[in-house]
Amino acid sequence: MTQTPYNAIKHRKASEIYSKIKDLSLVQKANPLIIFDLDSTLFDVAPRLEKVLTDIGLEPVMQEKFPNVVPHFRNIKTERRDWGFVEVLQRAGVEHDNLDLFKTVRQLWIEKFFSNEYIHFDVPYQGSVDFVRKIEKLNVPIVYLTGRDVKRMERGSREVLLKWNFPLDDKMSQLVLKPDREMDDALFKRDWIHDYITKNKTPVFLFENEPVNINLIAKELPEVDLVFFDSTHSRKETPPEEVFTLVHYLLED
Repeated sequence: MTQTPYNAIKHRKASEIYSKIKDLSLVQKANPLIIFDLDSTLFDVAPRLEKVLTDIGLEPVMQEKFPNVVPHFRNIKTERRDWGFVEVLQRAGVEHDNLDLFKTVRQLWIEKFFSNEYIHFDVPYQGSVDFVRKIEKLNVPIVYLTGRDVKRMERGSREVLLKWNFPLDDKMSQLVLKPDREMDDALFKRDWIHDYITKNKTPVFLFENEPVNINLIAKELPEVDLVFFDSTHSRKETPPEEVFTLVHYLLED
């Protein structure tokens, strides 16, 4: 299954959604909560994936078991729309019919990709830092609600947010990760948002790249304003046609 191409989706301007948030906060005094996912929403993880796969090719187990395949790992080049590693390896000339190779790469990929150390290769999407900083100036709460888990990725997530100058003060801007890696991302996010709405009774905006998460929230929490960031996703579902869609965060375009 291929992802819907950019030109088949109607993209909107970041200034439109910013204006709506600004009106709610400054004019209506509604104090909306602004939630951002991290991977493939604020941050392009393609550089992380490229570094992970390149390093996998250097692992002794790879060189011992697959000496004829390892040279292909030097040709790894990721793209914005990549999800996982299978298509990346295929482009580099690695055939996907070796089950043992796939299992070995997958295990190493899990260990490295979902780790504090490799998060540092993530790069913010165009305009994302300035956009979030502009939201911060409205004096509304910001939450980074991510499917990353505390044990493997909290330290690195904090460091990278601060490195790129995203607001993070644990008061008006907070980082929320899964307490357990085995928790389902969509259910975790739904439950956290539901609890917030129940306690606070204020508007909520969710910026998210994964249609599985968006569709669940749209179905069970229809009061949430959803913003689909069109970067890459699991391809398990497609986003609702009517959802507000962004491809970058530039306020002037």
